[in-house]
Parts: sequence; C-alpha cells; structure tokens
Amino acid sequence: MNVSAQDLNALLPDEINGYKPSGKDTYYNQENLFNYINGGAELFISYNFDKVISRTYTLKGETKIVAEIFDMVEAKNAFGVFSHDRESLDTTYGQGSEIYPDAIIFWKDRYYISILASGETNTSKTSIHDLAAGIDKLITTEGKLPAIIAHVPRKDLVPESIFYFHHYVWLNAFYYIAGENILNIDDNTDAVLAKYGKPSSRYYLLLAEYKTQENADKAYRSFINNYAPELGSNKAIQTEDGKWMGFSQHCKILVGVFNAPAKEQVTGLLEKIIK
Repeated sequence: MNVSAQDLNALLPDEINGYKPSGKDTYYNQENLFNYINGGAELFISYNFDKVISRTYTLKGETKIVAEIFDMVEAKNAFGVFSHDRESLDTTYGQGSEIYPDAIIFWKDRYYISILASGETNTSKTSIHDLAAGIDKLITTEGKLPAIIAHVPRKDLVPESIFYFHHYVWLNAFYYIAGENILNIDDNTDAVLAKYGKPSSRYYLLLAEYKTQENADKAYRSFINNYAPELGSNKAIQTEDGKWMGFSQHCKILVGVFNAPAKEQVTGLLEKIIK
C-alpha cells in the first residue's frame, strides 16, 4: 500500500501545548535524503525507506521541537532502524521506544518516529511526550516483528540486543565478520544478530534466512570457504583468541555463534535452534 505525503501529514498533530507548526512541512525521499541528514541517510535507505515528513514546532520563549515520521514501507524495516539505537525494552510509545531528556524515538507499524527538542525545558519535555502520544494515537495499526526473531532462544539472551537487518554492512557495525559480503546478505535476506551472556563474557548469535534453499546453500559455502574452512567438518571450533564459534545450516536458515567463552555455549544454542 502506498502512503502519500498527505497521509504522513495527517499523522502529526496541529498543536501541542501551545506549540504550533513553524513554516511548511518538508518532505524527502531516497533521492534527496542526503540533503536532509547527511551522514545518516544510508541507514534509512538500506532499509528501503520511501519518504519522510519533517515538521518544526515552535512556541515563543521555548526551544523548538522537530518531529519526523519515516515511512519505511514495511513494519520489519521500521523495527530494523529502531533496533540500531535500542538500549532498553520500553513500550511507552508505539511498539518500542527510547526516551531521552530532550528526544523520543519509537516505531509503530511501518513508521519510525523521531522527536527532538533543541534544548530541555519543563515545557518542551512535557510537549515531546504529549507529541509522541499524539502521533502514537493517530497511527491506528500495528505491524508484525520479522518472523525470524521467533527463532531466537531466550535463555541468557540480552533482550534489548536483538538487531534486525538485511544489509551486510550493519552486521559489521555490531560484530565484525569480514569486509566483504561473504554471507550474500541482500534485500531478500532476513537477518538477526543478538547478544548473549554477561558483559564480561559476551557472545553473539547470527540468524540469516534466505529467500530460497539455493541462496542459503551458496551463502553457507561462501562463509565456510572464506571464513573458517574447518567448520565444514566440525560443529564448533576454537579460535586463536581462545573463544569458540560454530556455524550450521537448516534449510533456508544459516546459524552462527561467535565469541563464546565455552564450546557448550555454541553447541547449546545450535541445538536449541534445531529443535
């Protein structure tokens, strides 16, 4: 379903606690997003973002507030962008939110929402919360999380760490594997990285679901050949730094465990996912 600029406009309240729109709303798409958020546009474009509306609210004597609603086309993309900055499990707004003294971000259905005050006052703090609540109410639908998240085992999981993506560069941003796309991750791949264990002994689970069995087969062979050939005959191996890792394939899904302190943590995760 296509969402028009007018549809996005309707999701922003006309007034909040005396704050009113200042100037015209601005709209950006993939072609000109770099003109708006130079240095951050790649994130949204990699999740197939379609358009964004930006509205500035002002009130005399108060700091300005900028509200943005990004149309990410699919709920999984909105969640993916949100998962980049998630630090806690909070659902005050939308289907997941992060709240700061002068900013609120959240996602709901196909939308990623950012609300930022240019400084914190009592009025601006109250107003960004009321604005978030207003937008949340105007978005009347909810979206589904990426289905692959259901395969992530919960024992020893850091719940707020689940990160969804379908562009390989973001995997390296959270756990570096290789400079090249040796897992053949693309827009047709649903991938998840999750953290396990305590901060002093952190290890990582990677799940990647491919569109076809053939694509998964090719990605499996590419990873084994380019990263750790010995995994072709072993379920888990010990790396040079003394940590453990494992890698396996189950139909269209590849499973990797990295940086584990013990072999049992690798085999345990792999077995849970098989079940």
